[in-house]
Amino acid sequence: MLKVGQLLKFVSDLNPQNTPTRLSFFNFLRGFPHPDDVLTPELIEMFFNYCMDYPHWASNKQQLGHEVQFLLENFNSFYQQKFDLNPIRFPQNMQLIEIEHFADLIDAVSSYLKTQCAEGEKFRILPDQNKRAIAIILREDKSLEVRTFDRKFTIRDGLLEPLRKDLVLYYNSDLELSSQHTHKIEVAPYITAQFRVMGDKVTGSLLRGYVFQKLLEMKNEPLQEQTRLLFPIKRLEQFFVDRRTDPYYQDLVSQLERTCALIQQGDSEALKWSSIVLSKAETAVDNVFLGDKLMTLLARDLRHAIAEYNRKNISSSGLSGDILITQQLPEADEECLKITPLKEFDLIN
Repeated sequence: MLKVGQLLKFVSDLNPQNTPTRLSFFNFLRGFPHPDDVLTPELIEMFFNYCMDYPHWASNKQQLGHEVQFLLENFNSFYQQKFDLNPIRFPQNMQLIEIEHFADLIDAVSSYLKTQCAEGEKFRILPDQNKRAIAIILREDKSLEVRTFDRKFTIRDGLLEPLRKDLVLYYNSDLELSSQHTHKIEVAPYITAQFRVMGDKVTGSLLRGYVFQKLLEMKNEPLQEQTRLLFPIKRLEQFFVDRRTDPYYQDLVSQLERTCALIQQGDSEALKWSSIVLSKAETAVDNVFLGDKLMTLLARDLRHAIAEYNRKNISSSGLSGDILITQQLPEADEECLKITPLKEFDLIN
């Protein structure tokens, strides 16, 4: 069976920078699958589905489809027709539908998930503020899948099918990110993250734009430090994780309370890191824990404590300056007494 790496090398030898189609295909093969993965028609269709999510390729699908098809036919000839192209649905034969009403989106996602869930498995669909549908699926082994769907669908065998159906986070029964799966999530418009988690470390990459340019690569990095990835994950977790049991939330609350208390006690060292803690909290409220009252209140208290600390320091500095000036006044008077009289008024001479 042919491997992804063989196709990747074939495309690489064709100078992929020469055309946007070839460059997109090359970057996709290099960024998402592993070179040792088996080359399948499903992978090629995934590339087309990713492309059709971009207005550029949606309006140039004829060019995209014909060029990749020609490339694959040459690749197939090189490898004695070992890769069957017949199952592949090329973009020029795809119909893209964008659902307007959110209620219809919920119905379409629900119908699709019913075909993907076994008997006894349950799912729930929730609206996201980004106008996406978030599906939480409980599998028979008590593991959880969190899938994200936007409004773009295609038609396959007479049924509506999500264009992007692989945006999913996998959780084990303890509601921890699974180390047995590859996770994929859209962290921002047209920026997709693919990663694996081992303990509290993450390995993966972020790909951006219609040519799938690698924006960021992570190699065994602490997940807590990768905020571009962490925040979108935490935002999705708000749909099923109680904040009172979320270690990240609890740690941030603890930092706010501790820093505020230290500054109120006049700890100058706490002031040095207070702005970092405050910035983290404000960013979290804006992007993760939207409208959280406790964190908003603690951030406000810390901001007030910092301002009060600075005000007292300014007042103390002003008072010290006044004392210093007062202490220097006698010297000034002494200097005045040493003024030499003008000669014409010198009565002695």
